[in-house]
Amino acid sequence: MEIQQYLVEKDLNVFKRFASTGSKASFDNKLKYLTKIAEQEKWFFENDSGEDFSVIFYYIIHTFDQVFKQNKITINDDKTKAVFNTGLLTDLGYEIYGLFEKNTHFDGELGKSNYWHFKSFVTENERAFTEIDINKPKMATFFTDYNELYFNPDKEIEINFDHIYDDNFDRLPEELQSLEKTVAKQVFDGALKHTILRIKRNNRIPVPQIYNDSVMFLIPVKVLGTKTVVIAVEEQGKVYRANTILTMSMAYNCARLLTRPESNWLLI
Repeated sequence: MEIQQYLVEKDLNVFKRFASTGSKASFDNKLKYLTKIAEQEKWFFENDSGEDFSVIFYYIIHTFDQVFKQNKITINDDKTKAVFNTGLLTDLGYEIYGLFEKNTHFDGELGKSNYWHFKSFVTENERAFTEIDINKPKMATFFTDYNELYFNPDKEIEINFDHIYDDNFDRLPEELQSLEKTVAKQVFDGALKHTILRIKRNNRIPVPQIYNDSVMFLIPVKVLGTKTVVIAVEEQGKVYRANTILTMSMAYNCARLLTRPESNWLLI
């Protein structure tokens, strides 16, 4: 049976089309458990209502997207269990998998009802996994050549400020929003020139991210001394071209999907 046949015909992300997840609170608790068994890392944004699960949620949902596209979900012979590799490890170096079980509420019609139900996150050495006769799932891959993660500081950065200003106005700092467009462009251009000088001295400032199956780079442009605007640049021939900006939380989510950011500017 092809893996595609398990997707229900609903306007949801691939994970939720593949399996039922229960209530939001139930799934959030499973995500929280995952952050506790994985290597220590900050997975939450601080907000007024407490923990925000967007980082780990974004990571799992999009990691699952990739393993699904790459046909790396493994299913046992009697089609009662399925697992995928989260790409995360425990502190002792054991891989962590997402475990699905056949949905007890499946109505028998694929495409209309979820065949699978998401059970839990498990480690490769615990009984919940070792007692299943199933192959270990492989990790998602997002690039084929590590050179794709190298930012070339000798290439020019071209930026479409009109598009950024007109289409992403709400993502700009209030200080830039309060300026006339021509003045804001002058301020931004000056800040970008300073950023480029810094990158030529430290090409680890740009942080790689994945977008639409392509490697792009996130670059912090500090405007008016203290406010950071994150531009996303894509290599196009002999230049890098920037057409959009991201909030810091958006930038972190995108970068974390590829690898744990180690930059001193992209923090949560």
